[in-house]
Amino acid sequence: MNEALKVWEKRRQEYWTLAVKYLRLIGNSGFLFTIYILFLFGSYYYGQFLEWLPETFPAVLFFTLFFTWIVTRGRVRTFLKQADVVFLLPMESRLKKYFRASLKYSWMMEAFWVTLAFLLLAPLFNDRIASGGGILLSVLLAIFLLKLWNLAASFEEQRIQDDRKYKVHLWLRACLNAGVLYLLFSFMHVIWTAGAALLLAAIYQFYFSRISGSLQWERLIRIENNTVRTFFRVANNFTDVPHLKQSIKERTWLSFLYRLVPYSRENAYRYLFGRAMIRSGDYFGIYIRLTVLGMIFLAAVDISWGMWLLAGLFAYMTVIQLETLAYHFQTSQMLPLYPLKTSWKLAGVKFWIWGLGLLQAVCFIIIAAGEWLNAVIILIITLGMYFYGINYRLPGKIAAD
Repeated sequence: MNEALKVWEKRRQEYWTLAVKYLRLIGNSGFLFTIYILFLFGSYYYGQFLEWLPETFPAVLFFTLFFTWIVTRGRVRTFLKQADVVFLLPMESRLKKYFRASLKYSWMMEAFWVTLAFLLLAPLFNDRIASGGGILLSVLLAIFLLKLWNLAASFEEQRIQDDRKYKVHLWLRACLNAGVLYLLFSFMHVIWTAGAALLLAAIYQFYFSRISGSLQWERLIRIENNTVRTFFRVANNFTDVPHLKQSIKERTWLSFLYRLVPYSRENAYRYLFGRAMIRSGDYFGIYIRLTVLGMIFLAAVDISWGMWLLAGLFAYMTVIQLETLAYHFQTSQMLPLYPLKTSWKLAGVKFWIWGLGLLQAVCFIIIAAGEWLNAVIILIITLGMYFYGINYRLPGKIAAD
């Protein structure tokens, strides 16, 4: 085996050894069961949604725009590291097999996400565009090939030094993708579709493959780091991830929340966790997304027990995400220098999770405000989930920390 290929294979194995560890933790968290319940609810209401959807709904345009985004996004996963700028860059001409393996791997991974997206939209496709397993498979295979073309073209674009020209190429590819996909979903004559395929092949052969210059290694490494960071950010919602470099967002418009914490030594953790929740990581964004999604699902469901179950599921998902706030300062070398009690730490996390739980409960009962009994039950269930998480799950995490 080529030495470069051995390096690629070793790095792929190292990544997946680590990734599988975190995937197991995600699977054991109960999150997948919650997703399964939501999938069952979604399946039940999908048919009603299709019946409600107006006949004038532009299905072809929707599929075109959605899959234009799907096939245009994504980059070749190279597994490059910062030190490669020194050790591998001089060997770039001998790394063809390395980057070819990266292209194949990236295509297989992207094909999975394309398949998942297409299967989720398959009922809409059958209802508004065309029905039949053969047609579905043919369209899916065509999207696979278009995705491969995009990955190959985007890799060649990494030789472009000017960031402005690089972004222009991205938008040009998006326009080409939109045109091809519109022909595909409109079921234009086979000659048009074949012509579009030949045009893309010619563009790659006579343009993209002839882009000169060395690869922009810093950009490739930045893309690789962003890809890894995205996965670790998801895993960090379920367990502490030491590999994750936290990003800071100032969010000055929420600074007034810090005034909810009285000034005292006992409230040091309460203040620190407040700043961490608002400024660091994804705590604030995840909370907002789950709360808004919960409100949308509650508004869509018209049966009482379904609303109760959904309120409980979204409250449970939110509290297990917010629990990871307890790990935020785990790697800090400064906090252990101060005489702060563990009980203050637990109280600080509880303060913010309870506050966010109350706010989420209010948002949920607003949706059910028309029926006071439903609203009361949703309030009890939502706060019950937070009570369970705060009093039974959280103390164990603090103790383990």
